[in-house]
Amino acid sequence: MSHANVLWIVADHQAFANRGVDPSLFPLQSRLQKLGTSFSRAYTVLPICSPSRATMLTGQYPHTHGVTENDGRFGGRAELDQSDHLIQHDFADAGYRCGWFGKWHLSQTQSAQDFGFEGFSLPGYGYPYGTPEYRAYLAQFHDGSLWAEVESPGESRRATGEKIDLTAEDAWFDYEAGTALLHGPEEVHEAFFLADASIKWLEKVRETDATQPFFLRIDTWGPHPPYTMPTGFSSPLHNVQPSENLNSDLSQRPEHHRDYRDRWKSDLRPESLDWDLLSRRALEHCILVERALERLVDHLEATGELENTVIVFCSDHGDAVASNGGVMNKGSLMVEETMRIPLLFSGPKVRVGWECNHLVGNVDIAPTLHELCGIPAGLQMQGNSVAKCLTDPDAPPARERLMTQHYGLHVPILQRALYRDRWKYVIQSNGFDELYDLENDPSELLNLANHSTATEQKRLMRSELAREMQVLGDDDPRLATMKSVLETGLR
Repeated sequence: MSHANVLWIVADHQAFANRGVDPSLFPLQSRLQKLGTSFSRAYTVLPICSPSRATMLTGQYPHTHGVTENDGRFGGRAELDQSDHLIQHDFADAGYRCGWFGKWHLSQTQSAQDFGFEGFSLPGYGYPYGTPEYRAYLAQFHDGSLWAEVESPGESRRATGEKIDLTAEDAWFDYEAGTALLHGPEEVHEAFFLADASIKWLEKVRETDATQPFFLRIDTWGPHPPYTMPTGFSSPLHNVQPSENLNSDLSQRPEHHRDYRDRWKSDLRPESLDWDLLSRRALEHCILVERALERLVDHLEATGELENTVIVFCSDHGDAVASNGGVMNKGSLMVEETMRIPLLFSGPKVRVGWECNHLVGNVDIAPTLHELCGIPAGLQMQGNSVAKCLTDPDAPPARERLMTQHYGLHVPILQRALYRDRWKYVIQSNGFDELYDLENDPSELLNLANHSTATEQKRLMRSELAREMQVLGDDDPRLATMKSVLETGLR
C-alpha cells in the first residue's frame, strides 16, 4: 500500500491568541477543521523564526538541534548545516518526492534546495517580490508591475502615501512593523505566487509518476509584518478590537517587557501606533494568506488526492501586535500572543470536525507525521507523536506538560516556561518568575507568582519545569541562577 502524501503549510508569524475574531473567517483553518482535527492548546517551543523552523524539521528542542537564534549575535547557532538530519531525509529515503516553496530562513547562504528539496526558496530571510520567478508570475496580471503604497510607515523613513516598486530587488520598505497597500488583485500577494508554483510542481510530479508519494512544504512570508494588503482584497472584518492587555502597565511583568514596549513608543512616529488599524491589518493578512493556501486543498480535492494526503497547517509562532502594553512583532516575549499557534491536521483516519484540547507543541509535528505515514525516524526526536490522539477518540493526551524556551531576540534574555493543565509558569535567567491561570486569565493580566493562594501551584510548576529540563538535557550553564530558584520547588 502506498504511503500517504504530506502537505505541510506554515504561515509566518500568525496573529492568533486573544484576538476575539470568529474562527470561521479564516478560510484554511475553517476548511481543515471540517476535514480533520484542530488543537486549541498548541504552542511553539521557541517563538522566533529560525529556532522554531529547525524544531519542526528535526522534532527536537532548540537546545538540542542548536539553532537558538535568528542571527547568532549572542553566540548561539542560527543556521542548519547540510550534515543535519531533517525530516525530509527520512521521507526521501522512503520513496517520497520532496518539495519546498517559500521562506527558508535557516541559512544565510543556502536555501531549502541545498538541503534536498525541489522547488523555490531563497537564502536568509528572502525577498520574493524581487525575484525573476515572481516577476514571471506577475506578468499574468495587468502590466506586470507591483506598487506598494505605504499606509503606516512603521520604523522606516518612508512617508505615508509613498509608492514603491516592489519588483526592484532592494525595494522593501520595512521589516518589523508597518502596513502597505499592494496595487492590484489579491493574486499579486506572494502567498498566491507560492500556491501557484506549488500546484504546478504537484502537476509535474504526477506527470512523472502517477503514484509516487509527495512531501510538500509551503512556507509563506506573510502574515509577518509589514502587513501588505492588495487593494483588490475584500475584508470580512469589522470593528476589530486590540487585545485585552493592550493598555496593561506591565507592572507585574519582567523588566524587559516594559523595555520592549518603550522601544516601540520611542522608535515609531505616533501615526504608526494606530492599534485599531494594525490589529485589523494583521488579521486581514492572515485571512489573505489562508485564502491563497486553500487553493492547495482545492487542487488536491479536484485531482482526487485529498483523501490520501495528510495536511498540516500551523505557524512558526504568533504575533504580539497591539497587545501587552502596546508592542509589535515578538521580541523576547513568551506571552500567549507570541507562543500560541494554530495547528490543524487532516488526512487518512484523522478524526473529522474535532477540536482537541490536548496540550501539544510544534516539536510534536515531525514525530506525528512519521507515525501517520509509517516512516521510521532517522534521528532521536524529543517531541511526542499525537497520531493516536488524531485517530482514536479514547486515546490519552500525548503529553501532560510542555516546556518552552527563549534565548532572546535583539537582546540576550534566557527564559524557560512550562505549560500544564490551565497553568503557565515562566522564569527568567535572573530568577524573576510569572505564574498565570490561563483558564481565568488568558491575557495574563494577573501574575500569581507572589500570591499566597498560588504558593503550592508555583512549587509544583517549578518542580516540574526543573525535571523537564533535566529529562530533555537542557543544561545551559547560563541558567545556573534559574536552576537554583527552580530547585526551591523540589523541597
